[in-house]
Amino acid sequence: MSQRYTALQAFWETPELIAICFDFLDNGTLSACARLSKRLSEHALDALYRDGPGYVRMLKLLGDMDEDEEGMLSFHDDITPAHWDRFRHYSSRVQALAVDSLDDPFQCLTSSAMVDLLTTLPPGEVLLPSLRRLHWEDASWRTTPFITILLHERLQVIHLTIEESDMELIAELNTLHLKINNSHLWDYDAEDIQKAIAEVLRGFPCLQSIALPACLASIDTICSLSRNANIVRLWLTTFAIRETKVDERERQREKICDRSPETFAGLRALSLDSTTFIGLSKTFLGGNMTGLVSLHVEISEENHLPTCLTFVSTAYPNLRDLVVIYAMWNPQLARSSFKGTLTMDMLEPLLSMRRLESLVLDHPEPPELSDADLARFARSFPELRHLELCVHAWGLRPEKIPTLSCLLSFAEHCRKLISIGIYMDAAVRPPIVGPDQKAFASSLRVMQVFCSVIGDNHVVDYLAAILPSDAELTQSRYSSRLVPVTGELSDHFPTLYSNDGLEIPHIVWRDKWRSASFLLADLRNVRYLAAHGRKKNEEA
Repeated sequence: MSQRYTALQAFWETPELIAICFDFLDNGTLSACARLSKRLSEHALDALYRDGPGYVRMLKLLGDMDEDEEGMLSFHDDITPAHWDRFRHYSSRVQALAVDSLDDPFQCLTSSAMVDLLTTLPPGEVLLPSLRRLHWEDASWRTTPFITILLHERLQVIHLTIEESDMELIAELNTLHLKINNSHLWDYDAEDIQKAIAEVLRGFPCLQSIALPACLASIDTICSLSRNANIVRLWLTTFAIRETKVDERERQREKICDRSPETFAGLRALSLDSTTFIGLSKTFLGGNMTGLVSLHVEISEENHLPTCLTFVSTAYPNLRDLVVIYAMWNPQLARSSFKGTLTMDMLEPLLSMRRLESLVLDHPEPPELSDADLARFARSFPELRHLELCVHAWGLRPEKIPTLSCLLSFAEHCRKLISIGIYMDAAVRPPIVGPDQKAFASSLRVMQVFCSVIGDNHVVDYLAAILPSDAELTQSRYSSRLVPVTGELSDHFPTLYSNDGLEIPHIVWRDKWRSASFLLADLRNVRYLAAHGRKKNEEA
């Protein structure tokens, strides 16, 4: 009788499945698997070393190292071809490496160890041939000798924190995210620093994505970069934006109609502060970056907002993503710097941008808008998927302010919404939602709130009637559309339940919204039955 071929046997004979499974195992289990058999060992080692274990630990695979009284490391024996054969067995698996001088004592390598390493490295070989991503956090003048031996033409993404004096590092990369130790940055002339950065960027002809602190790139540098058709993403801000993916066939149709000069021909995502953005608008690039899909502007001066919104609406009518936020996290820009608020006159230019899918307008003060203003606003954006309008404001309320009733306009006209957040006076009791009133489409998943004015029981009842059963209330101190260019969002914003900058009423309202979110979640089953009944009525 022939032996039956089982699914278990099929699993162990399918390398792809084993590799997928091993990605979910912890290091201890992987280490045990590496010692069981040759077949398992290869997969286990791939998983263990894919994200390199650290600079010094990698070098210790080359040979035993001795530590002297001062903590300096050197190789115990002369490095031979046999040592390199053993090292190659592991080094060829490393695809990503994160190096931080505080956690990885690579600076403790003696000069003799570096000489041994470089003089015995086989000709034509690189230290980590499969390395594709390098994240280097350091602030030492000794950076260069250690990092340059890792650079090669197949390295694709590198994030650097380095000294100003180390900015001659050059490789053929397609992503460069650079931040520098700026504790002594302003001891140097700003123009000299910007020229140095421009020289560095000219050494990266294959760059597709660039992220730099705003102070490091001048308008002249940006204009010079515009001749590089490979650049897809240019971030010169503290934060960037989650980008919408656009069908490339649609992009090609737009390009046929585009008669602008071939500047930034491939640029899709741009992040700038408002000073640079306005300055750029006065150059030849002004209205020529027609391929832009995502634009993020950080407002650094109050009077920049109307200018920026007007220019955006005329120069980039085909944008899908637009984020305009006030840079309140900047220590040089106190919250008191921004006294005005959003009005319909300011927003008027945007109403022609009917292709917008993501719109974030964040301001420290509540918007001076009526429900009728927002009804008009909603009718202008049929493609909208994400909307945030002053969600994180907490200032004084103007005389005219949206109420809960404004949500009905977005439920009716923006049927593709996935998330919505608007500063509202939710203490004003809305009208009862009738059976013929259109609720939000089932695509809506999130309603964002923070500490706007809130009433009592009617808020949850009203939201339960118009939100899909799976939609939830979420709270945060920053936009969900932001991604940090360097560091973490928590480096710039207080935690949700920090009381920094808030007055007693705001704290009370924030906590009431939290309670409302719990109550709304508890009503999920009831909301599901109500939505099911509403759907049957619509189909009848």
